[in-house]
Amino acid sequence: MKEKMSRWGVGPIFAFLSIGYGVIVLAISRYFYPTFRIPLFPKWLLSGLGIVLLLIGVPFFILSVKSVRKAYNSDTLVTRGIYGFCRHPLYSAWVVFIVPGIVLLANIWIGLTAPLFMYFLLRKLIIKEETYLESVFGSEYQNYKNETPCIMPFGYIKRLYNKAKAGNPQPNKP
Repeated sequence: MKEKMSRWGVGPIFAFLSIGYGVIVLAISRYFYPTFRIPLFPKWLLSGLGIVLLLIGVPFFILSVKSVRKAYNSDTLVTRGIYGFCRHPLYSAWVVFIVPGIVLLANIWIGLTAPLFMYFLLRKLIIKEETYLESVFGSEYQNYKNETPCIMPFGYIKRLYNKAKAGNPQPNKP
């Protein structure tokens, strides 16, 4: 039997490298202040958008943690709820919502490279978790993987649209 993966998965290495990158970006932005301020939009707009992203991201993260903890403790695969939006909502919360929200609140455009760095890093690291999940849950995970976006929850919206379109075909026009 395959050894059970840590409940943290690739999270610790992902966090370590992401925080390291963030510290470097913050140091650069502070050293060259105010060069990396976001000049195109008013501060109130950036702050408002940052707050909205955090208001979405923090609950997204909390729901993910609760769901994965319950599933890990019972050795089950979660495919519903928050895990119906994307396969890795715990990481997605940070990459898509929380870090961009913090960057917008801090008003540092170079900081917007952090979510990009995190996304590409995660795409590389997540292979280990996905391989493990496939080995444990087999076709159940493979089906889930085929139907659910990996990191970006926006694929969920596309999936809903495609299901609605398939269930409601338009008649052919002459």
